[in-house]
Amino acid sequence: MSDSEVFTIKQIIQYENRYIKKYSFGKLINKASSKISDFINQDFSNKKLLFVCGPGNNGLDGELACKKLKRKNIRLLKINKKGHTDFSLLRSLIYEVDVIFDCIFGTGLNKKLNKNFIEVVNILNNSNKKIVSVDIPTGINGDTGKVMGKSVKADITLCMQFLKIGYFLLPGKKFIGKIIQLKLGLSSSKKRIPKINLIKKKFFKKQIPNFDLGINKYNKGHVLVIGGEMPGASRLVAYSSRKSGAGLSTIAVDKKYINLYSDSEPGTIIKKYEESDLDNKDALVIGPGLGKKFSKKKIIKILEIFNGPIIIDADAISVFEYKKNEFKDFLKNKKNILLTPHVGEFKRIFNYVFDSKILNCVEASNSIENHVLFKGHDSVISFFNDDIWINSLKNNNLATAGSGDILCGLVAGLIAQKMNFKSAVIAGVWIQSEISKSRNNVVVEDFLKKIPHIINSLKNNN
Repeated sequence: MSDSEVFTIKQIIQYENRYIKKYSFGKLINKASSKISDFINQDFSNKKLLFVCGPGNNGLDGELACKKLKRKNIRLLKINKKGHTDFSLLRSLIYEVDVIFDCIFGTGLNKKLNKNFIEVVNILNNSNKKIVSVDIPTGINGDTGKVMGKSVKADITLCMQFLKIGYFLLPGKKFIGKIIQLKLGLSSSKKRIPKINLIKKKFFKKQIPNFDLGINKYNKGHVLVIGGEMPGASRLVAYSSRKSGAGLSTIAVDKKYINLYSDSEPGTIIKKYEESDLDNKDALVIGPGLGKKFSKKKIIKILEIFNGPIIIDADAISVFEYKKNEFKDFLKNKKNILLTPHVGEFKRIFNYVFDSKILNCVEASNSIENHVLFKGHDSVISFFNDDIWINSLKNNNLATAGSGDILCGLVAGLIAQKMNFKSAVIAGVWIQSEISKSRNNVVVEDFLKKIPHIINSLKNNN
């Protein structure tokens, strides 16, 4: 059982049905309930428990687990299909116990909770008791993370074999708590579509650039940043690319803006933009600090001339809001393009028609036949051809000006050092998440200082 593979509900149902066909539904439910009871005996052996069980298979898991435990300090309350139950009894039972097990609805939920179920959820959430949700907190859509009217806020979610998308996408990830996977012995398909993984260092760690003693700055790669009217963003890209190990970074800017860059970091090359700047560079970043008045024709010309990997961010995306189709058609003819929009920039260029951030990102990636990193607390990467990655970060320190610019610089710097394109993108997101974990790292200046430490820890197998 993998701790990084994530599955759609359709995939999970397929694998469960395959198991049921080979064995039986009874055997599957028996396994699930046994795993739940084993978990309770290990972690809550002396606690008073309340199982709140719904009308479906999730409720059946809870009921069977209760029977297997055979303990006097466990209470069970059933809720019917319409959500009818004795609310006064529920409140009195909650008062008597230490831990509540939410077995109302699992991943089969596909419509909003009615007012009766919402009342039950409110009672549980206001109980001030530890809540353990079986499979997924009641009210969370397993494919999208969407709250279906109201959601139980769990302290622990018992994942029944397969990690669900809804655990990691907003707003669902706010309700999941700690995830504990329980093995059921079900098998999955390696050739599944889409293929979704959590971003983890094991996928890129061995590819982090590591040079011998004879290296020089030219061998470590050169990142070109196209600057504009807001120098701070471009400077962050250039500086973070060198912090990631790139040997050189250049900001090329129109003559009318060049004086704005007089306070740039000493190691960053600042120069007036010329087309020849696009030669002999290992990665290009365009967009951060560019300004919304920057010429669309000039952006297209730069993208057309440059032959290496390109990261397109911020204003270089937004300026095409009213020329989106021409922009997307142009990108289809290029390779190794990464767009890094936040939600506002995304909506200016791409259709935003699905409830799922993943489906929107995949649709965007397919429409440009390139790669999209849809930023946010729940960042999603869609590499063209349904290869999807989710960031499982659970803090909000990255919600600060410049964090997206640092991400561009990290990815560009790693690519410039000849790291594989896909691995560099995944690594950049992971590194950015790592530097945000410390509560002492609050603004981008704090993050910059931490980059070499994180990268060196990867090189030293930490």
